[in-house]
Amino acid sequence: MITVAYSLVAYQISEISAATCAHCLDSIRVELIQVPGIVGVELTPESGRVSVLTDGPVDERLVLDALEAAGCEVEGG
Repeated sequence: MITVAYSLVAYQISEISAATCAHCLDSIRVELIQVPGIVGVELTPESGRVSVLTDGPVDERLVLDALEAAGCEVEGG
């Protein structure tokens, strides 16, 4: 039997909203999906939420660095 533990973590991002263009949202996705261990990214612009699905431990500093590279800052982070 193969067991893989997945984890879903959400971040509140002030730089995205319902008015954020698709290109900017794609930039966030591209940065995050390059972080080792992240296997999925879901953006909910209406609520300013970015959710990442991981398949194991992920260094949160790498996630925050990827968001910063995309021009975002985590609220409260």
